[in-house]
Amino acid sequence: MISSRLLHYRHARLGALLLLGLSAVALPAQTPDEKAKGKAKSAAPAAAARAELAALSEATDPSAMQVAAGFKVELLYMVPKEEQGSWVALAVDPKGRITAGDQYGGLYRIIPPPIGTSTGTQVEKLAITLPTVTPPPGSEPRPTPKRAQAIGGAASPSVGAHGLLYAFDSLYVMVDEVPSKQGIWRLRDTDGDDQFDDFKYLRETRGSGEHGPHSLALSPDGKSIYFANGNMTALPVGFEKSRPVRWDEDHLLPRMWDARGHAKDIYAPGGYIARSDPEGKTIELFALGFRNQFDLSFDQNGELFTYDSDMEWDQGSPWYMPTRINHVVDAGDYGWRSGAGRWPDYYADSLPSPLNIGPGSPTGTVFGTGAKFPANYQTAFYAADWTYGTLYAVHLKPDGASFIGEKEEFLSGKPLPLTDLVINPRDGAMYFAVGGRRTQSALYRVTYTGTESTAPAKPPEPTGEAKLRRSLEVLHAEGTGPAAIAIAWPHLASPDRYVRFAARAAIERQPAYHWADRALAERNPQAAIEALIALARVGEKSRQPKLIDALLRLDFAKQPAALRPPLLRAWQLAFTRMGKPDAATSARVVAKLDPHFPHPDTFVNRELVSLLVYLDSPTVVAKTVPLLRVAEPVTITGELLGGEKLIARNARYGSTVQSVADARADRQQIHYAYNLRHATAGWTPALRREYFSWFPRTSAWKGGASFPGFLKNIRTESLARVPDAVERIALEKLSLAPLNTAVADYVAPKGPGRDYTVNDAAALFPAKLTGRNFAQGKAMFTATACLACHRFGNEGSGIGPDISGAGSRYSVRDMLENLIEPSKVISDQYGSEHIELKNGDSVFGRVVGEAEGQLLVMSNPFAPDDVTKVDPDRIKERRNNPVSMMPAGLINSLNADELKDLVAYLLSGGNPDDAMFAKAK
Repeated sequence: MISSRLLHYRHARLGALLLLGLSAVALPAQTPDEKAKGKAKSAAPAAAARAELAALSEATDPSAMQVAAGFKVELLYMVPKEEQGSWVALAVDPKGRITAGDQYGGLYRIIPPPIGTSTGTQVEKLAITLPTVTPPPGSEPRPTPKRAQAIGGAASPSVGAHGLLYAFDSLYVMVDEVPSKQGIWRLRDTDGDDQFDDFKYLRETRGSGEHGPHSLALSPDGKSIYFANGNMTALPVGFEKSRPVRWDEDHLLPRMWDARGHAKDIYAPGGYIARSDPEGKTIELFALGFRNQFDLSFDQNGELFTYDSDMEWDQGSPWYMPTRINHVVDAGDYGWRSGAGRWPDYYADSLPSPLNIGPGSPTGTVFGTGAKFPANYQTAFYAADWTYGTLYAVHLKPDGASFIGEKEEFLSGKPLPLTDLVINPRDGAMYFAVGGRRTQSALYRVTYTGTESTAPAKPPEPTGEAKLRRSLEVLHAEGTGPAAIAIAWPHLASPDRYVRFAARAAIERQPAYHWADRALAERNPQAAIEALIALARVGEKSRQPKLIDALLRLDFAKQPAALRPPLLRAWQLAFTRMGKPDAATSARVVAKLDPHFPHPDTFVNRELVSLLVYLDSPTVVAKTVPLLRVAEPVTITGELLGGEKLIARNARYGSTVQSVADARADRQQIHYAYNLRHATAGWTPALRREYFSWFPRTSAWKGGASFPGFLKNIRTESLARVPDAVERIALEKLSLAPLNTAVADYVAPKGPGRDYTVNDAAALFPAKLTGRNFAQGKAMFTATACLACHRFGNEGSGIGPDISGAGSRYSVRDMLENLIEPSKVISDQYGSEHIELKNGDSVFGRVVGEAEGQLLVMSNPFAPDDVTKVDPDRIKERRNNPVSMMPAGLINSLNADELKDLVAYLLSGGNPDDAMFAKAK
């Protein structure tokens, strides 16, 4: 018997559908009587014109979307929001039907119409009532989602699923939004009536909401289930196994939490991917360090990928990381740490991305396997962005043991809040849903209508490096014996980063006493760095003295560029894991690293300043404060942040992104200021004034929602470390001064810059330079730090050559060579030396005098009064340094017009009446 409520709903709903001409039929949940009959009643669908359908719906019409050539998009079903909610999860059942999950409500079964027609979609609400679950002993109180109080109503009893998967003759459901039911469920039909009647709770997931437990995927071997959980999800209570070992925060200096409190006190592993047997009895952690990866997908070769989110509030900061495609490997750590603690992707104990996408909100992913698409679209990885309404087709090419990616905007619309997508093997079509956060939901289908072949495509053959990596990953399992050390060790020296990572992870699995001596004795620099990283991560603290001795043997100056960041990371881990060494040992390390700072490499500088501040270098403050006036060579542009087309698709988020591009923050300077807030040694009143005068300069910089708060907190923490109360009051006033009081002469480059070569820079200049902007040229002279070292007219210093008369000596190309290749020609008067000491240490710099029988060596042109005293009796050899003290790349933050104006200013000798500044006629 049908209840009066259901009868009323059915007649009213079907009557409305027939009258309005909608092209889908919604079927209510079956009553017990209907279930006994084994099938639901249906109503004949009514045809409707596409324009009429769009007019009746809030869902975006396919005609307003952009899609790749040869593809067609159809709107199959506009979800009645009040009755069926907003869909965020899709799965294809063994019969080719689609199951959809309402974010805060129930589950729905969809029978799409045959290819060739977009009418007749059938939708049925599944009769699922999950029981409330009592948390197991030892569980923490379940968090309550912010929107939990709104769950229920017409959609009740609610499921609140974020992930759905058909496997092992069951529907697996990841429940997120209902606190009393959170976890992994297995639903089965035990009596063959095509309805679920057995609801088994497998494991608790301790988290909820949009950073909680998310999606599920079947393993390539068909034996286990992988699942992705966001960074607000704790590890399951009593999880049994882990492929990664000994993860930690690993910040050398204290981390600053998000200025708005987001994810405060959330620690590693952050977002993670784990796997379970079909019954949920054994859970094994597979990879970690994600922010909020909503979905996960395997390619045909069994390689796992995800699309991880950015922290959009961090835009403009040095720790901002865009949304990115991650190749997820066994035991991988992808570097998310909360607040300002996000690891850069060059850390050796983390892994990079095959492709950075830009700003966005990652949701569903799928490979094109099984789609009736052209071959390159069958092998593509599809990644959905909710915020900017863009579905990317990421074309992945093997690159050693991993991949490099190229993105294509496969489909986009405004609005188009993409939530999930699937490939239906029954018809070869792609189906995607839009919705989420109670927005209007709809189901669409994408088919290929072009002329290219849609025959099944073969995946690319795995590379030798990929096969090697996967053979090493077998050794990550718990219970492998010491024999794994001999197998993995030779591959610590591999030129492939992913192979090295897999080898190191295999070695870390074994007790350190089996291999510590070998690590300390390793002489291959690449292998030694990896082995010492492993020892720092898992070795006993008592091994630190020998670990430091081994690191001191690795001469930083002699290492190729690719090994310098990993070597610095090894130093950091030696301290984060084993503690700060005593003052004498710290001084030995400082003596080894200090000569290399500042360094031409931007990212090497970032790690050096952190280490030197941590180790209480007496010179780091004097070297770093002047760098707060050097423009960053790595620029932020709208294109790097996604491009104009992407930004235009979301007025709310896009305006923030555009403002970041328009008012570029200098991320390198922020990094220096962030680290100096913890410096204790080497401050003088003058250096403090210079440091605090930097803060007003940042007032025009734009960033994400937390950006101004971070700058404020850096200033606040820095002031708190000023010991003298009177000085602190004066510095606070200076740090809050209007921009024109503190740095009236400073104008930041507009950019976007580029990595200039002499040839491509020279090609920008006309035969006759005219119509240039004198004021901008003068401003760029300051912004690129020329004034800090060179005499120009009555201004500047004498650290470098006097360039007042450059116009009479240099052509445009000559000037460009001096700016871009400062080491090509070095005047004897302004050269520097490499002084090698008998103990193996080196000092780099210019000998500027002698005092009390010791040489005075100036290493930092931006801090000429900061000198190192060298006893001549300790010197083994003195030789000319072929590298100029003028850093390369100082003009790389300038755009073409700014560069032309700077060159004109230099060649004019600072004369505003020079013909180069005459208006073009």
